[in-house]
Amino acid sequence: MTEFELIENFFRRDPLDPSVSLGNGDDAAVFHTEPNRETVISVDSVFLGRHVPSSCPPVGFAARLLGRGLSDLAAMGARPRYVLLSLTLPTFDPGWIDDFATRFHQLCVRFGIDLIGGDTTKGPLSGHLTVIGDVPKGKAIRREGAKTGDELWVFGPDLGGARAYLEVLNGSLEDRVVWAERYWRPEPQLITGQALSSVANAMIDISDGLCQDLTHLLNAADKPLLANIWSDCIPLCADLESTLGKARALEYSLTGGDDYCLLVAISPKAPVPNGGYRIGSLIKSKIPSIVLDGEPLPTHWKLGWDHSR
Repeated sequence: MTEFELIENFFRRDPLDPSVSLGNGDDAAVFHTEPNRETVISVDSVFLGRHVPSSCPPVGFAARLLGRGLSDLAAMGARPRYVLLSLTLPTFDPGWIDDFATRFHQLCVRFGIDLIGGDTTKGPLSGHLTVIGDVPKGKAIRREGAKTGDELWVFGPDLGGARAYLEVLNGSLEDRVVWAERYWRPEPQLITGQALSSVANAMIDISDGLCQDLTHLLNAADKPLLANIWSDCIPLCADLESTLGKARALEYSLTGGDDYCLLVAISPKAPVPNGGYRIGSLIKSKIPSIVLDGEPLPTHWKLGWDHSR
């Protein structure tokens, strides 16, 4: 199978969105934008053996690749519109590609986005994604903007399950269905992100670990803030505390990453959408810092995923 046959057989689709003038299959895609809206673009990558295990199935590869990218749009309060996909494949195996493409297209339909182009080549398995969305002009939610007195909220299912599943993969823990679900089927909080656009002072997705991504919010604030996290308010994934104990469950939930939830700084006077967990507050400080129940974070914690390690 040639590259052109691969594209035509597995990735060519008629556009869902009438804004797409020319979709996948030409030298470039063409779409027209709406007045009074701004375009939001993000790029993400998944490499076999780095971001997913070597035994990663094609449907899992598709879900994690697309989920990662769309979570970035959710963190901006954006409406997803289009996606560009670049795949590097060891072989053009029709069975693997069919499973991957079927799942990828299913998710595109579910999230209301059009695959409008991309690239394929041979090499070690990896996927590269460009997601494109939009927001009303001036309404993109940024990392900056957190203020003294803001409350910290998490929106999403729960925390720590994906991190625990890494221990399942290396054989040190028994499998739990919910942990596998969190790892293989990330749920970008797109609708929630858009609902938060009128109340959030600052927002970020916590795919790299809650504490690490919270540090980004603190560093972006105009004035130094201390974030006090309340351990009893953390939404721990099912079976986490009973299996690992409270201390380790908290560590996985606050530092583990791969939780495609939204961390939001919201004024205590603002109307908060349903479905969130209030996990802490922000107060004035001399330097940006995080404490847990008023105490420094354990010194042995690594605060999250570092792409340079």
